[in-house]
Amino acid sequence: MSKRDFLSTADLTRAEVDDLLDLASRVKGKKPGQVLHGKTLGLLFFQPSLRTRVSFEVAMVQLGGHCINLSNDDLYELEPQEQAVMDGPAEEHVKDAARTLSRYVDALGIRAAARSGDWARDRQELLLRSYARYASVPVINLETSFGHPCQALADLMTMREQLVSLRGRKLTLMWCNHPEPKSLGPTHSLLQVAALAGMDITLAHPLGFEVDDEVLQKGKATAQDAGGALRVVNDREAAARGAEIVYARSWGAPKYWSDAEREAVVKRSLQDWRVDEALMATTKNALLMHPLPVRRNVAATDAVLDGVQSVIYEQAANRAHVQKALLMQLLK
Repeated sequence: MSKRDFLSTADLTRAEVDDLLDLASRVKGKKPGQVLHGKTLGLLFFQPSLRTRVSFEVAMVQLGGHCINLSNDDLYELEPQEQAVMDGPAEEHVKDAARTLSRYVDALGIRAAARSGDWARDRQELLLRSYARYASVPVINLETSFGHPCQALADLMTMREQLVSLRGRKLTLMWCNHPEPKSLGPTHSLLQVAALAGMDITLAHPLGFEVDDEVLQKGKATAQDAGGALRVVNDREAAARGAEIVYARSWGAPKYWSDAEREAVVKRSLQDWRVDEALMATTKNALLMHPLPVRRNVAATDAVLDGVQSVIYEQAANRAHVQKALLMQLLK
């Protein structure tokens, strides 16, 4: 049987998303089982992680399997390019690492969200895609600069639990300030699954902080086909008005991908781009979501994050349930 990877929410159909989230809902609250007894998941983190790492480890243990966790300190610098003359810093080619690890584990999770300064390169997800190409076991995207599908599925699960039906519900995905340039992964993946669900999506950001144009155009087409819509606005107050969900998230701009200093200068004038009580008061009693970690009182205020409409910890908890469902589908 050919293996199946989980690399992007763009690869999923609406039926596949619904099936996976239905399974996640069924396993949520059930006692741990042994459906993956004897299975091993290798987790490779080239960047720090809290929720992704712990939720996958918990998911695997509760299903009867176990994890091997490797951080950047444990891994050689890898070369993803084909036909490379490896006389630089890379100690090993991805093909050799992937083929070796495939002999040890039943699946691989890869977080490779480093920012090289070249958006055209980073959007290709070269390290992740090279692992998927050469590994003979399923490869799972744990976040790149371009996508974070596991986070987006947990987000969608949380929305379904709170609102039940998502078609036509008003989601505002709002850019928020942050002192560091952040990955576009969660933003892109959420746009893809929310569009697939037929939501009425408002993408709000200051001028200059546009998302990848291919993702945006495909999102608009997908949303329209599913009975929803996707629009872009550059006014935070207009974007929040009447929203049923406000999803706060910072992301780096492809426009400034090669110039982090320039991006930092531009963001000095954008400190009002945060979610506060006054903004939430203009919504339709909206839920507040954020994928975490969050810079409190920069991206969103304490009052909002700790308020009764905040579901940020439900989002985090649902990571483990979605992970269990995903692992069951890939490995059972």
